[in-house]
Formats: sequence, structure tokens, C-alpha cells
Amino acid sequence: MNRTKRTFRSPRSYSIAGICLLAAGIALSGQDCPLTTTPVGDSGLTGDFVGSTRCSQCHSSVHTTWMSTLHATALETLEAIDQDTNENCIGCHTVGFGMEGGFVSRAVTNELAGVGCESCHGPGRAHVENVQDESLRPPKSLAASVCGTCHTGEHHPTFDEWSEAGHALVTEHVTENFEMGLSVNSCGKCHSGEFFLRSIVGNETLADDVFMGQTREEQVAITCAVCHDPHEQTGNAPTPEDGRDFQLRFPEAASPTPTNTIDAATNASRFNICGQCHHSRGRDWTATSRGPHHSVQANVYAGEMPMPDSDDDVTPLVASRVSVHSFAVEQCATCHLYREDFESDEAPAISGHSFEVNTAGCAATGCHPSNDQATAALATVQAEVTDALAAFKARLGAESTWGYSCCGGPADQSTISDNIKKARFLINYIEGDGSKGIHNPDYVRDMLTAIDGYLDDEAL
Repeated sequence: MNRTKRTFRSPRSYSIAGICLLAAGIALSGQDCPLTTTPVGDSGLTGDFVGSTRCSQCHSSVHTTWMSTLHATALETLEAIDQDTNENCIGCHTVGFGMEGGFVSRAVTNELAGVGCESCHGPGRAHVENVQDESLRPPKSLAASVCGTCHTGEHHPTFDEWSEAGHALVTEHVTENFEMGLSVNSCGKCHSGEFFLRSIVGNETLADDVFMGQTREEQVAITCAVCHDPHEQTGNAPTPEDGRDFQLRFPEAASPTPTNTIDAATNASRFNICGQCHHSRGRDWTATSRGPHHSVQANVYAGEMPMPDSDDDVTPLVASRVSVHSFAVEQCATCHLYREDFESDEAPAISGHSFEVNTAGCAATGCHPSNDQATAALATVQAEVTDALAAFKARLGAESTWGYSCCGGPADQSTISDNIKKARFLINYIEGDGSKGIHNPDYVRDMLTAIDGYLDDEAL
């Protein structure tokens, strides 16, 4: 068999196009290969930025998936609206624009068009010219400020809205434990973005003291990369518009069958992206030290609650009932991530990343005739639930006689009847959900009815 004789040289001596062919398995000869010169359009690629194709020689799988994202064609979106020379826009649609060695134009630095590897990881020349030197490797950061470099301002306020949300900082009392080297493996999966990505996504085993000494500001909260995969389209958004994918790490919508076992209620894989954290930690009505964790949103939405494993048939305190809101295509995102594109200075974009409820989303889906009607319905349900819970607590009297031992209740919990334990669990389950009934109105009303029955049985 005849074989083509290959002449190998230092990769540094090849042009980017030449390296591409070498990686593809095509023989290169310094004498007869015409592609050892700089490709047309990249004559200005002489600074610290080398372009994503160069990165692809070692990171081919990541490069391939990145090619399908809108970041890869970000400059084209400007060209389509004749804004590709607008300096207010081009800096976020190319690599290194305005920086030494960065994008200049298609004619001289075409390889730096779009949002490439070096947009987030920084210039790569020092690394590619000495790949063995770990100190020269481009940084990987989970900080939201990396995305916030571009996703900010009235056109793209994602970072600005997120910065004011609860996801932006690790919960204060949890931070204190992490800083002392405690509770990371029990609380970190939902309160530490770094732990979630390294442990839950990356299957890495971490010690409880991994964040010891880190302040609240130094710890990674629920940043962009926790929910969004920076490198690929995932298909996890059911209704992406304008070619967007949102690159969600988990499905935006899921419809689990209500199941009241502890194993099911705590199984994150059953739930949508929000439910990866916003689900039960497994406490049932027999718990005495603490009530349900303030994270049962996915379970209430699904119409389920954890019941003691000792119950062979796992009969719930109230019958399971799927939420009427489960039919919203985007589920949680419908109300908590309502989006609007920029129209004017008076009507800036909305990214939804404050995660506050916006009833405009309820009207946009057609579920409610108007924003005003949705707002009124929300207020009615929340007032109903709030008033009922207040009345139940008044019937129960001082919490020191019926509350959990952690929170002012009696140390001897054996003095509390099962009826009162069931009633307080349901009260705390509704409060732990935080929506005041909105996530699953009929299911919460059933819980209110059950609480009333338990208190009646106690003659309260």
C-alpha cells in the first residue's frame, strides 16, 4: 500500500488553516501545501488573541458544540441589521474589539468575529505557544461578571437584574457554615453554585471544608453557568424564539406524576431546571425538630408531599392534585422569567432574571385574558391563603405549645398530638412553598381544608 510521506514540524510553524487540516488528518508538506500562509482575512491576527479555530485543535468537542450557539454567529446578527460597524454594539459581538490584537474587521481579523473562546477565557497566544505551562492556561471562571461584561444595560439587562436577586449571593447563614468548613455536602448542592457544578454536574467528590475561609462575596452563588451551559445548545427550552436555545443545563419544563414517597419527593431528576434545587429535603409530618425546608416549590407544583416511609401505601395528608399551572409551556419561567425585547429608552428590555413574578407572562400565554385580570386573580388567591393560615395559627395559640423544637416549640415534642403535628406540617408546607397558593391553588385549598379538619378534631 502506498502511503503519503508526511513531514511534521512544530505546530507553531503552521498557519491556523494549516493546523485545521493537520487536525483533520490531511498531510501537510512545507514545500507543496499552499495553506501554510495566513488565511485571507486574518492578516491582522498577530497579537495575543489567536481565535477559536486555534483553540479547537485541542478542545475540538467544545469547539464543535460552541459552533452551534448564537455566540458563534454574533457578528452576523449585527450585519443583518447593518450595525456591524456600530462601536456601541460590536464590542460584545466580537473577540477583543478595542483591545490590542483584538477584532478590527472581517478583512484583517475574521477569526475573531463572533463571541469566541477568548471572549470569556481571555487571550490565548501565551497558552497555545507553551501548552505545558499550566500557569499560562486561560482561566475558567464561574463568576456572573464574565457574562455580565455584555449581558448588561437597557438592551440586555440580565446581569443587572440577577445582581439584585437572591441567586446573586449565597444565603447568609449558610455562608457562615461554609466559611467554617461545615455543611457543604448537605447544603452546597443548592446554595453553592461551585459545589453544584463540581459535584452534581461534574460528579466530583468534595470535602466539607472546600470553601473554608471564603467570605460570602468570594463564594460562588447561583451564577449564570450554574443554569446555562456556556458551550452548547441543549434543546432544553420548549419554545425558544428567534433561534435562541437559552442553553439550559436541565429541561425548562417537566411533568412528573405526583408521588408521595420521600425518595421521589427528593429526587431532583424528576423536576424541571428550577426543581433541581426547589424541591423537598424529605421532612414529613412526623419530624419534630424542623418543618419542611423552604424549597418545596416543585413538589407543591406537582401536587405531592413526602410521607413517612413506614406508611406502606404512602397515603398523603391530602390527595395529590396536579397544578392547573402545570400546563403553562414554560412552567416556572412563564411568570418568573418573563422576557421582553428592547423597544426604546422608555421601554427597555426585560430579561426576567430578577425572578420576581411578572403577571404579564400569565396574559401572554393566553391563560388569563389580561395582565390586570391575572394580577387580580393572584391577589385574591394569596389573600385567601394568607388569611386562612393566620386564622389557623390563632386557633393553635402560642407557638411555644405546638411549634417545632428548633423554632420556639416545646422541647418535649411527645406532648403534641398527631393531629396538631399534621396541621403544623401543612401550615409550614404552604409557607415553605412561598407562593401563598399560586403554584397550585386547588392543592393548597385542599391543604387548608385538611388543616381545618385536624384542628376541629382537636376542638381548636
